[in-house]
Amino acid sequence: MNIFHLDCTTGFGGQESDHISEARGFLEAGHRYILGSREGTPFDRKARQEVPTVSMPLSGNPDLRSVRKIRQVLQKEKIDVLVTTSYIDSWLGPLAAYSLGKFRPLVVRQRHIFNPPRNLFPYRKMCDRLVVVSDALRLFFIEQGLPFWHVTTIHRGIPNVDTVPTGPMDKKDLTPERFGISGGRMILQVGIFQRDKGQLLALDVFSKLVRKRDDLSLIFLGDGPLLPEVRARADRMFTPDVRRRIVFAGYCDPRPYLQHAAVVIQPSFREALGLSILEAISEGVPVVAFRVGGIPEIFNRLPPGKGILVHPWNTEAFARSVLEILEKNENRETFDKNVFSLETCVQKTQALYEAAIERLRSGSIRKNPYEIIGGGADPMIHFTPQ
Repeated sequence: MNIFHLDCTTGFGGQESDHISEARGFLEAGHRYILGSREGTPFDRKARQEVPTVSMPLSGNPDLRSVRKIRQVLQKEKIDVLVTTSYIDSWLGPLAAYSLGKFRPLVVRQRHIFNPPRNLFPYRKMCDRLVVVSDALRLFFIEQGLPFWHVTTIHRGIPNVDTVPTGPMDKKDLTPERFGISGGRMILQVGIFQRDKGQLLALDVFSKLVRKRDDLSLIFLGDGPLLPEVRARADRMFTPDVRRRIVFAGYCDPRPYLQHAAVVIQPSFREALGLSILEAISEGVPVVAFRVGGIPEIFNRLPPGKGILVHPWNTEAFARSVLEILEKNENRETFDKNVFSLETCVQKTQALYEAAIERLRSGSIRKNPYEIIGGGADPMIHFTPQ
């Protein structure tokens, strides 16, 4: 199978990291997988180091240069599946694909985030199938009127740590002492600095924790537009002694930090799934998170004891849950990685693509596959007896 995956993103976070992991997973399974990125962006630079990548402007709608280049790739590489991600590439990619007529590839739109879309037209008309990362997100689109058979949930998977390229960082250098903190337990939050990821709420939680214990440090991993505001809030909220125990380590590989973290916190109030939660649990680190979006779907598929879910915005309960985990101090136990493995994700995605390609070639891709003679068998419709 030949797959071309577009993303016009200008940043780099969990979604973009997942694209590269998915590309590696398909390549390892014997398929061809090419990423299409906006030239000069962090995602473009990172992708080019690890997987086959084509750079293009992807500057806006319309961008005829990019449409022509996408069309050339589709023809030259004999692409079977075109995957789009963001607003711009989800217009440009389908325009290039549909221009090929009956020889066009299957067009799949991925949705990783829970932000309300600006326009539902691309999800209805500019893709053959919509693949989302959680059932919570799937139900959102069904409630917006998309056919149930048009939207499929495929939970994301994390790669085996032995197969992921790592840098020269020494894990011994990531103890609290490295940051000028003498001993203590490390609390970790991983994610892009934007308002819905909850870094400001994390500071509120930490302020409650340090009233109970004086051996805690808080490490933030990531970068983003909210970082200056979070730094300034930390400066105002805490005394110099406590402020020294709050570290902004920037964007980097979280796995070495997970080796030393006592608990990972995820106070997001809008989360489609939460790859940082999967990474933490895969390393045996317990997690405290708000019960929002697709996060409960992670915990529902895991044995108990891997963390605690808290009612959204309740920072008092959040802090109590963190203290509960710290006081247990249990040995780390990882979960069955097949539950949320990259291999499982690739297998499910491949099965979806193969079935959809068959329907595309038969001319029935836009029809309800559950349709029966005399009506539409839609299990999402509740029939009321007359």
